[in-house]
Formats: sequence, C-alpha cells, structure tokens
Amino acid sequence: MIEVNRDNFDIVYPKVEYAIKVADFISIDAEFTGLHFDERSKPSLFDSSTERYAKLKRSIQKYTLSQIGLTTFTRNITNNQYLSQTFNFYLCPIPFGSNDQRFCLQASSLQFLCKHLFNFNKWFYEGIPYLNNVQEQVVWEELDGGLLFGGINSTIDEKEIQSFCSKVASWLPNSKIGESLTLTKCEDSQEYIYHSDLRMRFSQIWTYKNQFDQIVVEHVDSIKRHLLEKQSHESDRQFKRKQVLQLLGFTRIFRLLQKSHKPIVGHNLLMDLMFMYDKFYNPLPESYRDFKEGINKLFPVIFDTKHMNYCLKKQLESLEIYNSNSLVELYHNLSSTHFLLATIHQPSILQDEDESGAGDEEKPHHAGYDSYLCGCVFLRLSHFLHYRNIDAMDAAPCIFKDYLQSLKKYKNCINIIRAMVNHIRLDGEEPPCQRPPLIHVESILPGGKLISQQLAAWFSLYGTVDIQTVNTRQALVATSNFLTAQDIIQAFKNHHSIRVTKYRFWDHSSLGQGIFW
Repeated sequence: MIEVNRDNFDIVYPKVEYAIKVADFISIDAEFTGLHFDERSKPSLFDSSTERYAKLKRSIQKYTLSQIGLTTFTRNITNNQYLSQTFNFYLCPIPFGSNDQRFCLQASSLQFLCKHLFNFNKWFYEGIPYLNNVQEQVVWEELDGGLLFGGINSTIDEKEIQSFCSKVASWLPNSKIGESLTLTKCEDSQEYIYHSDLRMRFSQIWTYKNQFDQIVVEHVDSIKRHLLEKQSHESDRQFKRKQVLQLLGFTRIFRLLQKSHKPIVGHNLLMDLMFMYDKFYNPLPESYRDFKEGINKLFPVIFDTKHMNYCLKKQLESLEIYNSNSLVELYHNLSSTHFLLATIHQPSILQDEDESGAGDEEKPHHAGYDSYLCGCVFLRLSHFLHYRNIDAMDAAPCIFKDYLQSLKKYKNCINIIRAMVNHIRLDGEEPPCQRPPLIHVESILPGGKLISQQLAAWFSLYGTVDIQTVNTRQALVATSNFLTAQDIIQAFKNHHSIRVTKYRFWDHSSLGQGIFW
C-alpha cells in the first residue's frame, strides 16, 4: 500500500493514473470527520430514500473527508490472477483567497479513528487539498482578477509578507543592480501570492524561486524589469495553472476515475458517493432525483458489496459461509480455504509490492486497506455468482467482462441501513418497500401517556425498532424484519396499559379517517 500525502502526490500521480487506466475495476473507501450532524440526521426505519438523502446531505455539508482509499484490480491476461494496487490518500483542505473551507468534527468519529490508530499529524500537516467545480471557478476568478492581495478574504500571512517587504525595503537602497536577496521558503499554496505581491510593491525588483524553494529577490533596472514583465505573461498563466493544480489535489484523481468509466466498487458506499460528489464535483443538489442522475453520469457502473452480500445470504449459508457483520469478517470468510474450494477456477489476488510505499501492515478501518478488502470481496462474490450454475466439466477461467453479465441484477444498487428500503437504485425506479408493516401502539389507561423511551426499552428486546409518536396517547413502531414485528404484537397482545396492533391507515390515521367519513 502506498500512502499518499501532499509531499509525494505529484510523484505518485502518474502511477495512480496508469493503474486506473489499465484496471478492470476500482474499489474505494473513505473516512469522515463525522456521520450525523444532529438528532434529526440520524437514520430511522421510517426513512424513505428521499428522506435519507436529505438527512445525509445535511450532515455531509457540515463534515469532510479525512482519508480515501483506492485499490485497482487488473487481470493478468496470461494466468488466472488479478494484480491489486492500493493507494491511501490523506485529505485536508487548505485556504486560498476566499476559499477557506469550514468543517465540523464529531467526537465519536474522532474516537473511532483514534481507536484504529489514525495518523492525525499526517492528516493535518500533510493532507492533500481538493476543490469542487464551484470552488475552482472562484479560485480562477480571484487569480485573474487580482483579488488575492489584502481585503477580508485574504489568506496570506500578513506578518510574514510584511516581514519580507521590510527586508526588501531595507536591502534595496544599498544594493546594486544584479545583486540578490534570498528570503525564507513559503507555503506552496501561497507562492503565487507572495511573488505577485512583492513585484507589485517594488518596481525595481524581480522574484523567482531557487533550487531550495526559497524566494529570491533580484535588483533589476527598468529595461530588464519591462522585459521580464513582457515575458512573464505566459509564464504567469502557467504559474496560475500550477497553483490551481496544487489546490485541486485529489480532485485530479476523482476526475481520472470519472473519465475512466471503470466499474466502481464500495461497501455500504452511499455516504462515500455523496461525499465525493459534494467535495470533488459540485455541491449536492437539493433533489434526490438530481443526485441520482448526476452520480450515474459520473460513474455509470457501481457495485455495493454490502448489498450483494445481503442478497446472497441464503446461498452463502448453504456453503456454510454465515452472515458477516463487518467487511473484515466477510473478507476472511470469502478468503477461507473452505470457500475457495467451493467454486472452481477462483482467481488468485496478488498485491503490488512497491518499495516507495509505507504502511504495508494490515490496518482495518484505514481507507486504503478497507478498499483492498472490499475489492477482494467483490471479486470473490462475482466469481461465485458467475460459476454457480456452470457445470464443472464445462468451466474455464474467464475474463472480468464475463462477470458483468452475472452482476446485472446488482449494478447501481446501493445499500441503505435502517430505512424503509434496504437499497436504492441509481439508474432506475426505486425498489418497493420490503420492511414489515408499521405497528400501532395506543395507551388504554384513562389519562395514560406513552413514553418513547419506555416503548423502545420494551420492544427492542425483540429486535431493532424505531419509535415515532403521533400524540401523547398514540405512537408508531417500525421494525427491521417481519419476525420482530410478529413477536412484539404477540408479546403485548394482552398488555395491561397499551394496545399493540398492525397499523391500518383507515383506522389509525386521522387523514384516513377523514377521507373515510
């Protein structure tokens, strides 16, 4: 695994570009600074896909990405083997002009990252910047309009630039034409501003950068200054392009993924997709339908291994591969000798060894490692699906495109946890609700009132539930499966203080009763 930060990004970029170009499919994973911005943003079994999108959008606008993992899988044409290359990117926005991104941190998310030894120093000190299309446009406007020098939106260190100016002002009167003054190194993201500001303030100098990335100030006459200004128009544009490329950072990788049109794979990846859309493409649209159309244009082929595993649960159990609660468990189950021998011609997976990489040890819940696990799980499930109905005598190793024919049912279906539907479909109509009917609860005691916490304590003994109060005497209960709903209704059939029944619109809804009358 290659860890990529701000210092080695330009060096690693060509390797990532080539890996994406030759890949058969690409798996991704992301870590965030938070999940649920407030109580209103928490998932509920009452959520429709539209309501869930609105909740996630509210949170994603407040939080940001801290890490993205990307693993490419490429089939070796000479044998039944896939080569994987994993890149682990630390991301952190940097200020430039009016682009000074703000984001929140959720304590539970930070605790989760600490528990799994996340390197916060690398994140803050070496994180790769990024821009979406709107932010990039603003940067270009400020660069071309000269709006970066001073003012309320300036992000330059005023003390540092003032120190530079004081040194130049003290040195210039006593210097001779051709002599130079070397200043200290400045941040790469501020380099253009410092050069432009110094040249604007002093008409008898010119600035450039030496081999040590320090700013050098040369005393020049008016003729040379005029020639350098004339020559600098094109170089100035190149300098601006370089500045924008530095600020784009990981967005350049996102655009490689977009242009490649390669299948994108993730595990429970709705939030990953929404974060990537918002931070690297455009602000998330208000409409859930617009988001579906937008993400489908960006990535026409997406697979979610959590949804695939859910759909294949019974078939895997028949092979004694039991339901896994986490990506790590699923990976180990599908990598076991027992499973590999259950299907013929299972391809081997070889990890690319790169001596320039770091952090090669296994680190669950680090984005790079999880993206690798996810890709391996996808490959194993794809192979299982493709060969399950093929006679052993007729089977032969296949290319990746052959798998896609067996995966049509799962294409662009994205898992949703704890909602009215268990998945959404990005390229078509929403799937029908597969959750059990709601349960209606009513207090039967004179003057009795329902308490949500008490109902939750009672009903959660039978499975996952969510409570939604209608008024002080009535509430609705959503359950995760039919067995839980059945057990609750049966257990509270003769309860002394509440009546528990299946929800019926005509009997229990004020709207339904109004229509009926």
